[in-house]
Amino acid sequence: MDVFYKYTTHQRALTCIPEAGDGTLRATQPAALNDPFECAVTTKYVFDDRRDENRQLAETLTMINSSKPVTAQEVAQAREEHGSLFTRQLFAEQVSTRFGVVSFAADPSHPLLWSHYTVDGSGFVIGYDAAELRKIAGSDEFLRPVVYQNQPPLIAGPIVLASPESNLPILLSQKSDQWSYESEWRLIIELNRTIGTGETDQHGQPINLVPIPNEAVVSVHYTERTPSAAVKAIRDRLADENNRYRADRPRKLIMAASAYSYEEAEDRPIR
Repeated sequence: MDVFYKYTTHQRALTCIPEAGDGTLRATQPAALNDPFECAVTTKYVFDDRRDENRQLAETLTMINSSKPVTAQEVAQAREEHGSLFTRQLFAEQVSTRFGVVSFAADPSHPLLWSHYTVDGSGFVIGYDAAELRKIAGSDEFLRPVVYQNQPPLIAGPIVLASPESNLPILLSQKSDQWSYESEWRLIIELNRTIGTGETDQHGQPINLVPIPNEAVVSVHYTERTPSAAVKAIRDRLADENNRYRADRPRKLIMAASAYSYEEAEDRPIR
């Protein structure tokens, strides 16, 4: 069984593994992800007339989501505000009106991921059955590994950003090779298939949630830094057969005796 892992704070884990009902994960818009080069591209094309380029880029971006049209004037303004990153900025903003991304990792015990995404190793890592995630994605095209490379993808013209449509999940799953330690997988989902919360994040992006059936949860890990009250709450929820979780209990990771790494603690019965 393939398993993908979600690193999360102990507070967020309580909504991923709720006391009643199915859990949820946030579908984060590309414009709200933490990599400032998210959706970056390298443009090989050259236009003799900048106004023509602005017009074609605006038309291409509008193709991504026709309900949110982009004008040539907005492209010109982005040139002034964002300099060399203006194409990246416009693409990220436009694709964020349509898609969200749920990020997973292939490794449940990576020290850097525990540090970056669980608040100093004090959260949880939840393992999800990849087969259940594929049902949500609908096809492998929308559940895919991130491709890491040493430069942004090359595009020969603005139209590549939107046509063919199959380019979109490809462009949404490419990152700098400096991030390769994450071994990230992405579930890319249309926002119209998510649940809007009515709230926005620090980037001003709406917070949308993807329901995940409890049967998808096959493992849960925590560390010695995870608050004991949170561990008990998760343990009780996993033990409730009505919740349909496939993980029987949370497993503790401890610091390895002779390495900068985690290892699973010896499994001892709870007294």
